[in-house]
Amino acid sequence: MKMAMREYRKGNWTMEETMILIEAKKKDDERRKLHRSKQSITSISTSISSSSSSSSKPITELRWKWVEEYCWGKGCFRSQNQCNDKWDNLMRDYKKVRDYQKNLPADHLKSYWNMDKLERKDKGLPTNMLPQIYQALFDVVESTSSTPTTTPTPTPTSTPTPTPTSTTGGHFLLPISMMEMQQTPPPSVVVPALQLSSPPPLPPSPLLPPPLLLPPPPPSSTFLSPQHLPPHPSPTLESERREYPHDPESSPAKRRRKEEGIAATTAAAEAAAAAATTTTTTLEEVSSAISRSAVMISEAIQASEEREERRHREMMNIQQSRLRVEESNLEMNRQGFNGLNEAINRLATSIFTWANSHKNQQGPS
Repeated sequence: MKMAMREYRKGNWTMEETMILIEAKKKDDERRKLHRSKQSITSISTSISSSSSSSSKPITELRWKWVEEYCWGKGCFRSQNQCNDKWDNLMRDYKKVRDYQKNLPADHLKSYWNMDKLERKDKGLPTNMLPQIYQALFDVVESTSSTPTTTPTPTPTSTPTPTPTSTTGGHFLLPISMMEMQQTPPPSVVVPALQLSSPPPLPPSPLLPPPLLLPPPPPSSTFLSPQHLPPHPSPTLESERREYPHDPESSPAKRRRKEEGIAATTAAAEAAAAAATTTTTTLEEVSSAISRSAVMISEAIQASEEREERRHREMMNIQQSRLRVEESNLEMNRQGFNGLNEAINRLATSIFTWANSHKNQQGPS
């Protein structure tokens, strides 16, 4: 319930938040070192690999959760995923600057700290690495790689040559050298403990190679035989590969986010498919309704046109009947006038005939 109420800060990291994250990572490394040392003591009576693997799993799972809690206690309100991503970016930039400074000739004046942003960008280096952040990362990374597991008697061949990263002109200088960090190995992880390991017995001491400084071993290999050691180890690089893997995909948070992204994508695809199916069904229903409506409208229009045509034919028939009646009336009137005219003509002819005959009868007398 507490995690559900948290509101994580978004956006770019400030200088204070970055320093708090580095401090939290340093405390987490110390905590896990102490836990591994306790587990190494208790694992002597049992199988080393099984006990160490079973005991280190909860620490790995709760690693960035512990960092988040520490950051929240210091006022850095970031999530464990944000802390993991930011740490990966810091380690990538730190390694680029460190490798460039190590490969820089001693008489070369163009160190990273003398460059401007354009020169750093041209050389493929981070453009915004601050000396304070670099120094804090140096303290965390190099302190994790300063725990050798061989005999405490160093030889000239076993002590690596220090690689100073200082520059001339009073610029940035790393305060702790690699030689000073590798002078005092802890007494709890010396060679006599190697006699408890399972590899074959050691060869005679005159044949032993010069003691070499080793990186801090992982929990599953607390005690190693010299026969399994690399011929020329690099404590700093090897320990950083184990403690701070460069590959971002190796972190549990990244894998978890990747799985969550895949699950979200799958859910979105299923939702899109369901929505597409629903949309298709809805479109089919709408198209069917539109088709039915179109059929009904066309039928109504056709029926209306048929009724109008029928009414028009009826009106035409009535008009034709009226015209025929009028023609009949006109014909009857014409025939009546013709008969009357013929009768009048006959009457006039009869009168003239009678008058002539009567005149002829009275003439001789």
